[in-house]
Amino acid sequence: MVCIGGLMALAAVGAYLYARDLWSGNPARDARTTASRAAVYDSDRRLVFYPGKTEKPCPPQTARTAVILAIGQSNVANHAAARVATRHPADVLNYFDGKCYVAASPLLGASGDSGEFLSLLADRLIEDDVYRNVIIVASGIGGTPIALWQRNGQLNDMLIRILKDLAAGYTVTQVIWQQGESDFRVATPAADYVASFRSLVDVLTENGVDAPLYIAVSTKCSPWTADNPVAPAQRSLVDNKRVFLGVDTDSLLAEEDRYDGCHFSESGQRKTAAAYADAIKRSRRLP
Repeated sequence: MVCIGGLMALAAVGAYLYARDLWSGNPARDARTTASRAAVYDSDRRLVFYPGKTEKPCPPQTARTAVILAIGQSNVANHAAARVATRHPADVLNYFDGKCYVAASPLLGASGDSGEFLSLLADRLIEDDVYRNVIIVASGIGGTPIALWQRNGQLNDMLIRILKDLAAGYTVTQVIWQQGESDFRVATPAADYVASFRSLVDVLTENGVDAPLYIAVSTKCSPWTADNPVAPAQRSLVDNKRVFLGVDTDSLLAEEDRYDGCHFSESGQRKTAAAYADAIKRSRRLP
């Protein structure tokens, strides 16, 4: 068991390396290096403005409305190869800072200015008649270790602000946690990863989010070894009650599904979206 002091130490180390952009460790680095000059980011590296966004009235939430909070690092943010747009512009929206926009890459609220899989996931949930409309709350930040998301982590305050803003109109129905490559690189011990994740879940619960969490086994970033402490830690967190396996991208995605050995190509985006959609459908059928 990792003590509170240990968690705070992990958060401090994460903040130090994050501030110096030492977490991503891949040739693409951060989408900031190639971002459009028109894109605007905040101090947490969230995309807060991008030209061409179409604002829509935020719809009231019903029993057929999914509100998906997506957190983690680059593969759940705007760092994928293909920019995509929803096929259901009236029903799939990107919520950010009290407003709603037609879901299209890049999504406001996450880092980067390239593609993502969340809009594709939302389309699948609509087309499979799981939900009538989907609100995406994109909040992933590239290159971040789990220590930054736990209680007292540098991004935990950002997360709490997002939850308080969202609570004014919506209740989260699913949380997606796609993260782990940064912890693979620094060989975060399994026990530390588990403790950090449980700390994050506690913060979500304390802020009114009791929705199921869909996590990824997500450690693959070239150079990579399958024998690492993070992947089994992620698998151990699945209890099929509150925490479900959303996708094992380490196993699911082939070489061609990552454009740089780490980030998703278009085929990787589509496979990941389909896996999460299937996981959400399966868990909703459980008693």
